[in-house]
Amino acid sequence: MRRGFHRVLVCEYVTGGGLSNAPLPTGLMAEAEAMVGALAGDLAMLDGMQVVLCRDSRLPPPAVLSSAPPGRVALFPVEPGEDADARWRDAAGGCDAVWPIAPECDGLLGRVTALFRATGRPVVACAPDALAVASSKIATAARLAAHGIATVPTVLLGDQPPAAARHVVKPDDGAGCLDTFMVDDIAGWRPPAPGRWIVQPLVEGEACSFSMLVGGGPAGGGVRLLACNRQNVTAEAGRFTFHGVEVGAREDRRAAWEPLARAVAAAIPGLRGYVGVDLIDRPAGSESNGPVVVEVNPRLSVGYCGLSRVLGRNPAADILELFIPPPPWPVSADGGGVRHITI
Repeated sequence: MRRGFHRVLVCEYVTGGGLSNAPLPTGLMAEAEAMVGALAGDLAMLDGMQVVLCRDSRLPPPAVLSSAPPGRVALFPVEPGEDADARWRDAAGGCDAVWPIAPECDGLLGRVTALFRATGRPVVACAPDALAVASSKIATAARLAAHGIATVPTVLLGDQPPAAARHVVKPDDGAGCLDTFMVDDIAGWRPPAPGRWIVQPLVEGEACSFSMLVGGGPAGGGVRLLACNRQNVTAEAGRFTFHGVEVGAREDRRAAWEPLARAVAAAIPGLRGYVGVDLIDRPAGSESNGPVVVEVNPRLSVGYCGLSRVLGRNPAADILELFIPPPPWPVSADGGGVRHITI
């Protein structure tokens, strides 16, 4: 390991103090904690590595603090009322690299990434242009369609909606299934809050996702499909709810999704590191079959959780290799490999 590269700051927006001046939310908290635990746990298993974890002091200590090898995980608390940006800059100053995690909502992912880039520390994140495209569902759909990739037709609420018996309405920069509605009468529907809302036709099929490692090569080169997943999503009372991911549960679709992963990476230059892609897999024999992309997550997603156990190796080492030379870090333990795991 290169001398000096010993401490990686993990800063997840929801759990890391981004809401120090606001009440802690109920939505996204479980997913945020799962991602933080999985990433910090993997990083802590890299020999010579210490994880510094930004933590809202109102939250209980994370489980990884006791499950990781002694001394490998340290907390950097953010107290209620403190300036989170200033605290995060202070934390980055004591580390050798930063791994930010944030939702796309309200431009948070781009803003947090830019804040850490301004510190001069290496940042494990996609390029700004890629973040801007992938953080907008309408921009993502337009970009993918322009490259011949099957994607859900997407328009702004108020424009002529795609022809469909039912429609899906959600924020253009939403994360997960928050504020995602199934609508029978799109002409009479009104959003529950101001903002930039988009409309898509309801596409029948199985909710799935895949995780990929993008090396930043030209024309989608250096793309590795990590895991093919099933998403557990339900629709009740006109709202969609996310119940987790079965990581590795759709490895039977790998042959079909590998060229799709390469195509998505080529369509959005600047994607780098871990990227999650949500899709609807339409059954063979239907009028339209095969995968159709719903959105691209240019950041760590819930699909990362349990990935080390599914792969039987530590994916954090592979991702860091793209941002912090020299690779690789020795790994003190791995998960041993399982067929798939539900998060």
